[in-house]
Amino acid sequence: MAPPPAVPEADHQDDDDGIPEGTGVDLRVAVRRLKARNTAPGPDGLPGKAWVLASEALGPRLAGLLSACLERGQFPLRWKTGKLVLIRKPGRSADSPSAYRFVVLLDEVGKLFERVIANRLAEHLAGTGPDLAEHQFGFRKRRSTVDAIMRVRALTTGDAVARGGGCFGGVSRHRQRLQLHALELH
Repeated sequence: MAPPPAVPEADHQDDDDGIPEGTGVDLRVAVRRLKARNTAPGPDGLPGKAWVLASEALGPRLAGLLSACLERGQFPLRWKTGKLVLIRKPGRSADSPSAYRFVVLLDEVGKLFERVIANRLAEHLAGTGPDLAEHQFGFRKRRSTVDAIMRVRALTTGDAVARGGGCFGGVSRHRQRLQLHALELH
C-alpha cells in the first residue's frame, strides 16, 4: 500500500468531520457475519473461519490497519485481487465454454473491509444524509431483492394495469406509443 499523495495542511481535517472512531466495533460486526458463512478462501488461503478464530487476538491490530486504510482513503490492491475458479455446470459437455460458470474468490480481509465501509456509508446516509431514496433496495438494511420484486409486481398489477395503461420502466404504454410515433415521423 503506497502512501497517499501529499495533502496541503489547509485541506487537512482534524475535527469531527473526519473518519469516525469505532473501527473495532465495525470489525466485530463484520466478523460476526463471517461466522455464518462457509466460503472458499481467496488467494491468501485463509478461510473466513480462520479470521473468526483469530479475531480476538488480531482484532486490535486489524482494526488499526482498517482505520489507517480509512484515514488514507486507500483500499489495498492485494485485497481486490481474486482467484478465478471455473465450476462445471451439470449435464454440459466439458468442451463447451458455456458449460462453466466462474467464481472469483477474494481474500476475507478485503471482504471485512468492504463490510466496514458499507456499514459506515449506510449509517452516514441514514443519519446525516442525504438519505437513500425510498425506492432504493440495494445497500439498505432490512430491504432485499424480494422486496424489490414485490414492488415491481405491485407496480405492474396496480392501478395503471387495471386502467389498461400498464407500465414499463415508469413509462405508460400510451406514452411509449406516442414516442414511437414521433420517431417514425422524423
